[in-house]
Amino acid sequence: MEPSDLKLFRSLEYLNLALNNVSKVEGISGMEWLRKLDLTLNFIDVDALEESVDQLSGCRSLEELFLLGNPCMGVSNDGDVTSSSSQDQTGWNGCRAYIVARLKNLQYLDGKEIKRSERILAIRQLPTLTSDLHLLAESRKKDRQIQNRAKELNIEEETDEVYISADAPTHHNPETRTKISNESYHQKHAKEKQEASNQAPKPKGEMEWEDDHFRTVKNVRKWEEDDRNRESSNLTGMRHRQDDAMGGGIKQCNQGKYQFWFEEEYAKNEKSGTLIMRVAIPKYLSTSLVDVDIHPTYVSVIVKSKVLRVVLPVEVLSDRSVARRIAASGYLELVMPKVRPNEVVIGLGHVHDLISRDQHASKKVGKDCTGTAESAAIKENRCQQKRERLGELLMKASGVVDSLKIVRNQCPDAKPASSRCDDGGGDDDEDGPPPLM
Repeated sequence: MEPSDLKLFRSLEYLNLALNNVSKVEGISGMEWLRKLDLTLNFIDVDALEESVDQLSGCRSLEELFLLGNPCMGVSNDGDVTSSSSQDQTGWNGCRAYIVARLKNLQYLDGKEIKRSERILAIRQLPTLTSDLHLLAESRKKDRQIQNRAKELNIEEETDEVYISADAPTHHNPETRTKISNESYHQKHAKEKQEASNQAPKPKGEMEWEDDHFRTVKNVRKWEEDDRNRESSNLTGMRHRQDDAMGGGIKQCNQGKYQFWFEEEYAKNEKSGTLIMRVAIPKYLSTSLVDVDIHPTYVSVIVKSKVLRVVLPVEVLSDRSVARRIAASGYLELVMPKVRPNEVVIGLGHVHDLISRDQHASKKVGKDCTGTAESAAIKENRCQQKRERLGELLMKASGVVDSLKIVRNQCPDAKPASSRCDDGGGDDDEDGPPPLM
């Protein structure tokens, strides 16, 4: 009880401080309107009883007081309040009479009405009760000093645990009370946390999603930069060049389970193509929740706090790359020009430094396709199948195979495969004559 905190409540009429660690009543002498005070199960002992009653005497309107369960009260081990002497009784038997004699306006003590005859008898016994209280207070102070010295020296009383029953009560002291209170608080907090975790999460608003997305982008970009710096410092020579060509130490992931695919597009009269990556994101997803970071060897896309990181099959020019949304479907489209014009993407993978071999094989396929009397559709299918088998053989020969699905996209103004096969020049001969019918 802090006097500095209680002096402001001068008009307070009811104060409940039950089940606390109050060892002395203080700071309430200025509460003139206090009518009821509950101090049940606290630690007011006989050595602090006189000072506590002095504080209570300043409350002129106090009519009801509860001190049950305090060490100063005469309470037997079975919990009954009694005024008779007993060996099983703790506290002071004259405590009730002393309080009744000192607090003349008090009408109820521990829920029991104070009758006029009880008050007259208590007033007559007040001098004797006061002297007894002083003796008990001195004895209690000495015992407390001995206990304090024992605690300082870490002296613990030896107790035979065999004779302690399983339902024996714990020691009634402030330390035990504090531990019980903390344990109850932690149990209650754990229960509330468990209940909150079992409840369905509240739907996030647009601002919450944007904040979450911004934090994710910041953390992912920092992690990627740190990982690149760490890999570049550890890898040297040929190993560094090989890992850098394949994306370094970047780990592929697709947290949002978004579908994506690659396509290759060639401009008219140009041999160098453009790698296009399309990501199937929801049509009505806000573009503010999409963040794209294109690097020469990999792409990092964050869609609504979900990371999609993919190693590219060919090296691209990141400074000339473009990210855009398709209006019809809402898909994300990344247009990335290739660094090496002669680097070709074939079937399910890509092959380096095999362009001449690929052109020679394409011409051979074109010659095999000419001279047949089948329709143009059948010719085109056969040529396509031969090119796919050729691509697989080239990938096996080079030892470079990519697990990503690469689809070659024909430009709108490109000629049919049958015409390319029949002219004997493969994919590079776009100006050849049409096939003879």
